[in-house]
Amino acid sequence: MDNLKDMKDEVLVMTNASDGNKPHVVERIEQDGSLKTQPLAKAKPDGDFLKIDRSESILEAFFSNFKRQFDNPSDFRFYHIPAELLAAAKDMADLFRKPEENAAMIDGYRLDPEQHVQKQDLRQAPATEEPAPQQSTKWSMEQVDWQQLARMGITPESLGEIGTARLLNGHESAVLDIKTSFEGISLETPACIRLVESPDGKPVLNIECCRQRPELGEYMGTELPQEVQDSLLKTHNAGRPIDIRQPDGTVETCLLSFNPKTNRLHHLPIQDMKQVREINGVALTEDQGLRLMNGESVLVEGMWSERRQKHYDARLQYNVCKGGFDYDFRGLNRKVEQGQSQSGQREIIIPQKLKGVELSQEQKDALKAGKAAYVKGMSDGGGGTFNAYVRPNYEKMKFDFFRWNPDKSKKQSQGQAETQAQKPAQAATQNRRVRKSEKKGAGVSL
Repeated sequence: MDNLKDMKDEVLVMTNASDGNKPHVVERIEQDGSLKTQPLAKAKPDGDFLKIDRSESILEAFFSNFKRQFDNPSDFRFYHIPAELLAAAKDMADLFRKPEENAAMIDGYRLDPEQHVQKQDLRQAPATEEPAPQQSTKWSMEQVDWQQLARMGITPESLGEIGTARLLNGHESAVLDIKTSFEGISLETPACIRLVESPDGKPVLNIECCRQRPELGEYMGTELPQEVQDSLLKTHNAGRPIDIRQPDGTVETCLLSFNPKTNRLHHLPIQDMKQVREINGVALTEDQGLRLMNGESVLVEGMWSERRQKHYDARLQYNVCKGGFDYDFRGLNRKVEQGQSQSGQREIIIPQKLKGVELSQEQKDALKAGKAAYVKGMSDGGGGTFNAYVRPNYEKMKFDFFRWNPDKSKKQSQGQAETQAQKPAQAATQNRRVRKSEKKGAGVSL
């Protein structure tokens, strides 16, 4: 979802916490203020949707009306996504259903209703003395050479509010059409721009033109192994150090990353990397620090989110193009094959705590091996507790809860199949997953 362009080719997506955060695309606003929507998973790029244009006040009017129509608008979340991404709407739908787990991927495209309501209120309110503006970005508008950008056809209006904020914070832009002139001939080329800090602390414009297709076979004369090429396409990082010959003939061990927007590779000598000892309140072990320096994906548990005031786990991997870490909240280890699992099977992160219960090493070992573990006293989310057998579900990347040991029930069912066939049909108690409704209530005994 990082090929965000301006708001003119985008649609509005909304979720409702009371409905399990199922994402819907807004088709139109009815005369009575209600919304006509359809599920995101069924949306198509050529559908008839509410188109958003930053040059109009549609967002301010929409959110002001929305706030008046609904009793609890805080249950809703809104996002803007490029209309062409609706071709993959079915795959995107799961991201919005779990906004906390996928915050790194979707929060950058979330809309703040209050912000637009305030704009509408300011337009309608009588003029008063304006408070001094507070800078919330790395650089201010005055520090940017907008005349240079204007010659390329780039203005704050063309970037939009979010695009301008990303630029002022040093983030890479979406793919833009850059206008240039060579010997009197006007040229236009797709490129991404970003502001980088110069030695004197001032922002300097960096432009990266897009290639038509990626060229991953070699880089700077160094042939890249097939597994490295595959990793660059899947994770955008090589996943291990690469020896690259420099223009002066020397060979340096580097990290290598791929920018999918521009189809270009970037490298960083490992000796130029700063050793990271702590990330978001977690002190890294020596092994974690070395693996991150070597470009590996490393699980870091118990990091603290100041914005959300909660702890979280993620796999971190250094991305040269971003100059920082990629956060993988899905618990996937794309490069590691589990010794006791099938080749290529995805890995589920085994937490220290599961529904409020500290897991023992024996329980964690069983779950890591894909086996069921019996856990007592788990929180049901409603003030009660329950006991259950827990087993990883690699297909859905989550944990399933059972009344009885699912590993043993399979073996028992094979031995009892013939006996059960001889008995008259009757209502038999089956080993099934524990429903959410059955978790409610203190002291549930399973």
